[in-house]
Amino acid sequence: MTVLVGLSPRARDDAGGAVGLAARLARAWAEDLAVALVVTPGTDDDPAPAWAAVEGVLAATGLEARRETVHGRSAAEALVAAAGADDVTAVVLGTDADRSGRIATRVARSSPVPVVLARGGGSSVPGMPVTRVTCAFDGTDAASGVLAAAADLARRSSASLRVASFAVRRRAAIPPEVGLDAEEPVLAAWTTQIAAAQEAALAALGIEGADTGVHVGTGWDAAVHAADWTEADLLVVGGSPGAATRFFLGDRAGAILAAAPVPTVIVRS
Repeated sequence: MTVLVGLSPRARDDAGGAVGLAARLARAWAEDLAVALVVTPGTDDDPAPAWAAVEGVLAATGLEARRETVHGRSAAEALVAAAGADDVTAVVLGTDADRSGRIATRVARSSPVPVVLARGGGSSVPGMPVTRVTCAFDGTDAASGVLAAAADLARRSSASLRVASFAVRRRAAIPPEVGLDAEEPVLAAWTTQIAAAQEAALAALGIEGADTGVHVGTGWDAAVHAADWTEADLLVVGGSPGAATRFFLGDRAGAILAAAPVPTVIVRS
């Protein structure tokens, strides 16, 4: 089995994050590593600097990697085709400049395997193990599938499992907005309900010993960062394969992805 990392011929500094993360996962899952340079129409960049950057990262990992060039009308199309190889178990990509994960989202919508987006300082530390996998749990009908995928990743990584739900509390105004106090009972009720849903989903899957939590902030960034994170963490979010690309993750999961401080796995739920 193989972890595949996709890179642009323009990759230089970002090669460390993506290739380093792929090396971490390959080591954690006892799998092979492959690096795919993505070429699209109009691409005329010299690939030599990108391959040199890859070689520099690989030298620090002690791992060998299969090297290949993949072609497509778009980066997403080329990567989805590469992800369809029989031995590929995950596709690892670098972070977009705006942290939107838009290319990763396009790939994840059609990819037969999970897509992992490099985030945080731990992405570029190839020898770091994965010690905890966190499932972003939203309580929808698809949540149990995302949880099952997160549990499988935790098992493969010999890591602990955590289930976390996130919510946003409106920032208080001065003077307080009319109706702001009324939000607190609603948020408290939701917190109780989502915590119960977490426990029920874990029980339905026969999972014991997982940590659970509900994290609230005045914005999505604050809510996500309210959970404690380490560089050895992975976050798992789910998307709906039946939705158009722009709606694949939805507002909540998309906001969590943008705020994520650690490498994030996007699975089709």
